Amino acid sequence: MIQEHCVINQIPVSIIPVDTLQKAKQLPCVFNNWAVFYNGYFETVNLLDPTYLKRILKKTTPQR
Repeated sequence: MIQEHCVINQIPVSIIPVDTLQKAKQLPCVFNNWAVFYNGYFETVNLLDPTYLKRILKKTTPQR
């Protein structure tokens, strides 16, 4: 759903499946099945919907 929303609205998105222990160990945070990063900063472990995505994209400065 998020990937489709991003394509329709011309928002660049990278969806990276973490399907091995090695990939999980290389993540910059604790792996929790789902993580959202924006401009290189961790945002949330909550699943996104288009409304939540819009809120994240409106941020002018990412939180650390």
